Amino acid sequence: MIVMTNTPTHVPVLLEETMHYLAVRPGGTYIDCTTGLGGHSEAIASRMGEDGRLLCLDQDREALGFARARLAPFGRRVSFVHANFRELASVAKAEGFDQVDGILMDLGVSSLQFGKAERGFMFGLEGPLDMRMDPDSGGETAGDIVNTWDEVSLARLFFEYGEERQSRRIAAAVVRARPLTTTWELARAVEQAVGGVRGRTQIHPATKVFLALRIRVNSELDTLDAALPQACGLLGFGRDHDDGGRLVVIAFHSLEDRIVKQYMRRESAECLCPPGLPVCRCGHVASLRDLTRRAIKPGEDEIAANPRARSAVLRAAQRIR
Repeated sequence: MIVMTNTPTHVPVLLEETMHYLAVRPGGTYIDCTTGLGGHSEAIASRMGEDGRLLCLDQDREALGFARARLAPFGRRVSFVHANFRELASVAKAEGFDQVDGILMDLGVSSLQFGKAERGFMFGLEGPLDMRMDPDSGGETAGDIVNTWDEVSLARLFFEYGEERQSRRIAAAVVRARPLTTTWELARAVEQAVGGVRGRTQIHPATKVFLALRIRVNSELDTLDAALPQACGLLGFGRDHDDGGRLVVIAFHSLEDRIVKQYMRRESAECLCPPGLPVCRCGHVASLRDLTRRAIKPGEDEIAANPRARSAVLRAAQRIR
């Protein structure tokens, strides 16, 4: 995730922590699954040396174009592929990245996407209700959802993906206000249902609704579920616990982080049997070592410089077998 001005400048979240846990070394091979404008990728490329290789994926062609220009000085050491990271395994193998030293997933939406009204991610900018991270995908838009789903389904979506407690009231208001064509129209419908800005933090009442729609439009949780085991399978084996490939994931909301935490803990366990069984019957063997038992979060200085970093959570694991 990044902060942008009118020109694509970068403030990668948790950069030093990411580099620490990736343990980038000269001659290593790495994959950035969510390249964005290339802030983390540039840091990886600058540390991997003349013999290192980096594969950059992103589902947003425009963002990938900025990253390609930014990383041009590294030449053929860096490869770029327009793809969703749910295709990680097949893309990596096609590009010759069968076994790698490190994989980064920086989840969420980049400021390039947030900052363009026509992308429809922000209620503060009037634009069409789109929210697709890959506009070329031809998939369902946020407008399709709010204008065609029934009230019960909308309420379930807002509650499960947005963790919105007033989901039923909001869903009813959305249905009454249809058709909704712009971000401002949707935001007004939510305001009419539950009131204006909430609490001391001054959070807009449509925040969780927009989050839920974005997650659903881009299948973010399903993609993460599918990509984590693919990433683990691409990490190189080490001769001991100190040199296996590493996976670093930066999440920005609790649903993502829960998936990452549970996956890393499960794959770090030698047995998944219920407590109390005298003998292990599951046959599970740990494939990862959890490097961050407690999530790594930005410090106060980083949050002050980059307010969007406040919700970032980093977790890391290392391949052991």
